[in-house]
Amino acid sequence: MSVLSIFPFRSFFVSLFFGNLLLTGVILGAGFWVIHSQVNRRTTHLTEQLQEQLLLTIQGEFQASWPHISTQRIERYWQHHPQKANFRLTVIDAEGRVLGDSEIPAVNMEPHLPTDRPEITAAMEGSIGADVRRSRSTNVEYRYLAAPVVKEGTIVAVVRLAFPAALFQKNHRMVSGSVQWVSLFMLLAVVFLVPLLLRWIWNRPLRLLHEEAGRIAEGNLEPAPPVEAPLEMVPLFQSLEVMRRTVSEQLATITRQREGLQTILQHHPDAIFAMNRAAEVIYCNAAAKNLFHFAEVPEHSFLQTIVRNAVIIDWYLQCRKTAPPHTVERKEVVLFGRKHFLELEFVETKAEVKEDAACVVIVSDLTESVRANQMKTDFVANASHELRTPLAAIRAALDNVSDDIYGDKETLERILQIVNRHVSRLDALLEDLLALQGVEDETAAVRLEETNVAEQQSWIEELFRVRIEEKQLAFSIASELGAKPFQVDNKRLGLILQNLIDNAIKFTPSGGQISLNFRREEEFLLFECRDNGFGIAVNEQRRVFERFYQGDSSKTGDGRIRGTGLGLAIVKHAVERLKGTITLDSRIAQGSLFTVRIPVVY
Repeated sequence: MSVLSIFPFRSFFVSLFFGNLLLTGVILGAGFWVIHSQVNRRTTHLTEQLQEQLLLTIQGEFQASWPHISTQRIERYWQHHPQKANFRLTVIDAEGRVLGDSEIPAVNMEPHLPTDRPEITAAMEGSIGADVRRSRSTNVEYRYLAAPVVKEGTIVAVVRLAFPAALFQKNHRMVSGSVQWVSLFMLLAVVFLVPLLLRWIWNRPLRLLHEEAGRIAEGNLEPAPPVEAPLEMVPLFQSLEVMRRTVSEQLATITRQREGLQTILQHHPDAIFAMNRAAEVIYCNAAAKNLFHFAEVPEHSFLQTIVRNAVIIDWYLQCRKTAPPHTVERKEVVLFGRKHFLELEFVETKAEVKEDAACVVIVSDLTESVRANQMKTDFVANASHELRTPLAAIRAALDNVSDDIYGDKETLERILQIVNRHVSRLDALLEDLLALQGVEDETAAVRLEETNVAEQQSWIEELFRVRIEEKQLAFSIASELGAKPFQVDNKRLGLILQNLIDNAIKFTPSGGQISLNFRREEEFLLFECRDNGFGIAVNEQRRVFERFYQGDSSKTGDGRIRGTGLGLAIVKHAVERLKGTITLDSRIAQGSLFTVRIPVVY
């Protein structure tokens, strides 16, 4: 851009002269407006001070002579004053009656109640009150100023002094005229003198340089268009461009690092809150929103309005008051009806300004880890117990074996039956443990195989025929799918069906009924295993899917029949690995209904 592009003159100084003349005119116009406003404000302030001083003088005079104040004295108060035509004096007693007025006889005036006269209301309360409005009696706009008349600590009357609003307007016109003449004189002086001086010290390249620096300061780092400037100014513009590139690169690095840090924090598994010096939450990540069930943080919110848990908030407030800069503590709390084990960490930081983070609260949800450790402990204890019982029975049976027992076939047969029964129990426990380990293995891939209901029915009837006949159970399998094939992880499906039916046979009395019903729901396979057995109590229904949890063996009809307590745990984990759901509906003495819904490929 050329320096001479604005004004069509070849001479740089002529262009500079007219440019400065225009700039000076704008400055003088702005100065006129500022001076005019300030002087008017000052004149108004002085007039208001005069009114207040007069009012205080009258107030002191009336307080000194109260109650010896006559209506005639009030009405003639301004008779000898040079401004008697402009000022109006009114005296009102404590009940609102007008005792006297310098403009209108008091008998012709209505009571002046505080309800519609703000200045009287303030005076009745012991302070000086002011208001601007039009008078009802004279139809003149006044600025009213009222003060209380106090005698022996009691407000006995109100003195009100009114200045016409026209007085203020007259002062404003006088000020405006004076400022206009001064501004005109200054403008004429500037037109002939100032541009001649400024043209030698001010030029366009300097202004362009200033504008470019301002753009950088405002954050506008786009490359500037080429600028034509004198040779002496070229190094300055080059240095400015180098500074622009450096700042741009540094800002890009900061932005990239900030975005990376935000990405890390947003995906961090722990809930993170940052608070400023005013204790307002200025940041929280996605884990915090998920843990404490909120969508967004309203502006100027505090932690206690977001995390509505007394245990956490009491700990947080205590940390802000007395804790060291870094505190870690574990708490057991209830969030949304569920018990959680949390590790709470408080970190105090250095905040230079209010917007900076003054402290950080990190909430680590250890619930699953604690529960997993507890499950491992329970698993070891339960597995040890389940192994100890059959091994003890086998050892006791073997201890009874002696040299002369081989002649007693009946005793030998009984011992062998004991050993065989408990070895079978150990074998079943081992198989269930292996099956449970298989369905819990998250790394094991889901292998889809094609099958149909008829194929499932075939192996189920073959596997359970003997036990069904022994208990004389009515067992039926129904399906709406017919022979239509579908693809599913056949191994896991088999584990689900086998353990559900095994559980139903075990807890259904002789002569009972068991049914298995298959049907299709959109892209899902739904099957129901129903029995009319002993049922499960409501307080036990939440535990039947736990490892090694076993129902009352007396309900099987044979106290000798004892499972491993892993069957329904295998079912639960197998259903979860297939991304399905399982529900239980059971009534005591009416039976149980297990409903499984898993996605399949038709």
